[in-house]
Formats: sequence, C-alpha cells, structure tokens
Amino acid sequence: MSGIFKVVIIGAGEINFGSPEGPWNHSARLEQIFKNSATQLHFIALVDPDISRAAQRIRDKRACSDPDVRSAWQLTKAFNCIAEAAALLIANGDDEVHLVILGCPPHFRGALQPGKRADLEMLEHFPKAKSYLVEKPVSAINPFLSNDCDEVASRFAAAPGYTSVGYMLRYNKAILKIREILHQNGLTPTCINARYYMAYEYARKLDWWNKSHSCGPVVEQATHFIDLIRFLAGDNNDAMLGSVRATTVTHTEPVGALSQLGFDETLIPSEERVPRVTNAFWKHQKGTIGSLTHGITLHGTTYDTEIEVLADGWILRVRNAYDAITTLAIRSPHKAEEQIIRLEDDAFLTEFQCLVRSSLSNADNTLALDNVPQEPLSSFADALKTYKLSWQIRLAAEQDVLHSS
Repeated sequence: MSGIFKVVIIGAGEINFGSPEGPWNHSARLEQIFKNSATQLHFIALVDPDISRAAQRIRDKRACSDPDVRSAWQLTKAFNCIAEAAALLIANGDDEVHLVILGCPPHFRGALQPGKRADLEMLEHFPKAKSYLVEKPVSAINPFLSNDCDEVASRFAAAPGYTSVGYMLRYNKAILKIREILHQNGLTPTCINARYYMAYEYARKLDWWNKSHSCGPVVEQATHFIDLIRFLAGDNNDAMLGSVRATTVTHTEPVGALSQLGFDETLIPSEERVPRVTNAFWKHQKGTIGSLTHGITLHGTTYDTEIEVLADGWILRVRNAYDAITTLAIRSPHKAEEQIIRLEDDAFLTEFQCLVRSSLSNADNTLALDNVPQEPLSSFADALKTYKLSWQIRLAAEQDVLHSS
C-alpha cells in the first residue's frame, strides 16, 4: 500500500450517495477511482445534521458486496456538525485531509449568517485540506441583495487548497473537444443555444419544487448549461447581465399542468411553485448571443439535453451530455454533412479524477489519470459569475410574468 487518500463528506443526501432520477453519486465515483489502487481510500467523516441518516449511509456502505468499498468506509465516523468532526479528527491525530466534499443543500452555504455558512466553516475547520469540492449552486440567496457571495469567493481565493465548484459538465469530453476546436481555429462563438429538458416523474423532494427553498430550476438545475454557455463563450467574453431577457410557462397556465407529479404540489404556496418552462437570451461582451430553454417536461428518468455552438464556418452540437455515451456533431467549413462522434464519458468521474490529481502528489504514478485536466476547471469566483447570470435569468422571467399579468 503506497498511501491513504482521506476524504470528509459534508451532506448525506442524494448528490453524495445517488438517486433514481440522475447520475450523481460522489462517493461512488471516488470508490471507482481507487478500486484496486495501491493508494487506499478512506472516508474518515460523514457530516449531516440528521446523524441517523449519516449513520445509515455508513452502514449501507459497510454492507456492500465490494470489499474495497467496505474497506473505504470501515473507519468512517458520523457527525452532526463540521466543527465536531474537525475537533475529534484533530484530537485523534487525523487532521490531514486530502479532499472535503461540501454536498449540503445550497441554502446552508454561500452567506455569512450562522446556519448559512457551511462553506466558510469547511475552510475554517479544514484549512489544510488539499482540495475542496463545493456543489452548485454556490448559494441560495439573491446575489444582488448582499455582498455575501463575493466575500465567500474572496475567502476561497485566499485558501491554499484547490477549489472546484461542481459544474462537472465542463469536464465532458465533447465540451472539451469543442473548446479545443475553437482554440485551434482562433474562433469565438457567435451564438450558443442550450436546451435542458428534465425528467420530473421521480423528482419528489418538495424543497426542489419550492423556489424559496432551492431557488427554482434555472438557478438550481439549468445553471449547468448556463455555465457551459459561459465556458464555451471563451475568455474575456463575460455575459452582460443587463442584456438578459426571459419568459416562462407557469404552473397556472393550461400548458403548465404536469400529469406525472409524484407528490402533492398544493403543499407548496402557489407563488413559490416552479415554472414549467423558461426561455432566455442575452449578450456577451464580444457580441456572442447566449440562449437557454429549460423544461420540466419528460417522464421516466432520462433527461434530454443539447448545446449548440455557432462560429464562423462551424456548427458544433453536444447531445445528452449527462449520458454514458455523449454525441458530438461537427459541421465544419465547406461541409454539408455532419461528422458524428460518440464518446464514452462520465464527467462526474473526470471531475473527481482531476481533484484527486490535484490533491495527491503521486496520483499520476498510482492511478489511471490520462487526459484528465491538471487543475479544476471551475473556481469559486468563476462559478459565482454563473450563479449571478442564473439569478438574473430567474429575475427577468419573473418580471416578465408580472408585466404580462
């Protein structure tokens, strides 16, 4: 055994342990990376206010048929707060942490008030961690009503460890290929169109469907594709927030009825229910037009997504970026036919491989990390720009509803 990779997980929910309606499962990605590795994976702490849920997660892992998984969780302790976890680990001489994963809901982070500053508590209690993963969105507060998010961003910028915000689709092979094509040809996109259609049938957490709890589908979910638009627009080509225009289909309109809801939506106040479809467009500094359509529309568990990049002579399309097989369609200059490339991909896995590479000095010698970025692709400061654009779209859509009523 050449070493141990120590992980602290904050949050015992679905983002860290999986759910039926999506591919997310952070703990499973780390287990996959270290399977049969000379470096041993240890989850040394799991923090959740519901300590019984945390304890059950640990028991489930220890009951797994895979011996590597059982080993990774054998010494894990459950805690109900970050401070308690850090204090006990330090007392036991176990304060060297490679990775801290912050996967609690967004209304517990991104602000300065007690109960809303889990990210700052993470930095304060694990200041020597080699890297941090903060889930998106970076907060659940309106970033235009206070400077809290900007202050949090400055503290992450000052931290010695690497920070990655969970915009994992930046690691998608097809997205990175588009970035490569644009760079090689000296191109800046003229227009980037994104669509994100959610499979809603098994999304039954009331908080997700309540805008006051999770900020709504644009800020919480479509933000992934808003971030991709920013990522593909290129450097020094920020979105101009004042140019955002948006409209929605609301739950009160005839076409806003959903036939496969798995819960009682009347438990949510009418004014806090999420829009069914949001359509938005805006401009970037170099003239690029960004456009987004998000829809809560599909049954079953499979999402449907596409992002389309137009540049001089080129059309580049990525279909179903969440899927195990991502399709990249390339129409290049003077060609009438598209070149279709199908890429096996797991962007979540690549993001964690990147974090492991950043955190472990001998990672390249002990793990298979070919074609993995050297450093995280989304800093907190950059993710905050995506968060502000996402909020601007939500606010513009709500203003449109008010003006239309």
